[in-house]
Amino acid sequence: MKSTLSKSKIQPKSANNCQVTSLEKALSILELAINEGRNLGVTEISRKLGMGKGTVHRILSTLKARRFFYQSKSTKLYGLGVRTLEIGMVSKREKYLRNAIAPFLMDLHEKCKETVNAAMWEYNEIRYIYRLESEEMLRISTSAGARFPGYCAATGKIFLSYMSDEDIRQIYGRKNGLKKLTERSISSVGALIQEIEKVRVNQLAIDDEETLVGVYCVAAPVLSPNGECVVAISISAPKNRVAVKTGETFAKLLSETARNISSSFREP
Repeated sequence: MKSTLSKSKIQPKSANNCQVTSLEKALSILELAINEGRNLGVTEISRKLGMGKGTVHRILSTLKARRFFYQSKSTKLYGLGVRTLEIGMVSKREKYLRNAIAPFLMDLHEKCKETVNAAMWEYNEIRYIYRLESEEMLRISTSAGARFPGYCAATGKIFLSYMSDEDIRQIYGRKNGLKKLTERSISSVGALIQEIEKVRVNQLAIDDEETLVGVYCVAAPVLSPNGECVVAISISAPKNRVAVKTGETFAKLLSETARNISSSFREP
């Protein structure tokens, strides 16, 4: 009787397996940064996770490009970026932000007598995390947690101004990427990029009936110590109450408030 010896075939590692392994390593780095609660260097991450420095550097470069991490210009260490806020990985930080900005927005609300808002960027939309409504009979009434497309809302334009033109094209360049909510909504990527360039220069964004008919909104960025836009704050009012001088006053009050909040984040 002939004995047969079957040769087992060695299966090559699939692309999916490689992707899963890379994902696991990226998540391990994220978890380490969250647990440590401080900025970390490539060498320390490599030592604690048992990964090669080259692997750690490549993963961090990708995470940095997607804003999950930022790199300090002075220390070259890596810390959690603004994207971690957007997916709820640092939910305590959102609560901290609401508490930190509340006194400033209360003061702004008292001065402008209109609805004031704070919003964060989430999945190419803005989500309101804080609102104080005007006491006028005719007012803008939208609850905290409400979402609007980033390309229409003034707060959304603020966040887009901190992205590259290429990022904006990738987000909105697909077919039907820019849907008109009103007759005044921006409907082409080229026009959107031109608008965002103005926002970058002025550090202010305007939504003049682009999201809701009859609603005027102006927004400004609140920056973290490393220069990331973590929150956009805004004033919303019925268009018929916003004359030229009123709009200029809103812009001045808003810019001052945004600077004061940003400065408070830098205080020891």
